Amino acid sequence: MNEYGKGSHTIYSLQYHLVWITKYGKKVLTGSIAERLREIIRQICKANEVEILKGHVSTDHVHLFVSVP
Repeated sequence: MNEYGKGSHTIYSLQYHLVWITKYGKKVLTGSIAERLREIIRQICKANEVEILKGHVSTDHVHLFVSVP
């Protein structure tokens, strides 16, 4: 986490803590839905060169700590 990213004219360290919550706090992120959600998040992050530093899918919310270019 202490490493800096480098561009052609920049040095950066951008990190975000993202939290998504289900509508009305319904506990719907279980089983195959949670697995598919993990896959989708990983695919999107990989496609956009976003590094997932930490992540957790609970039954009613998702936490992500990411580093972006």
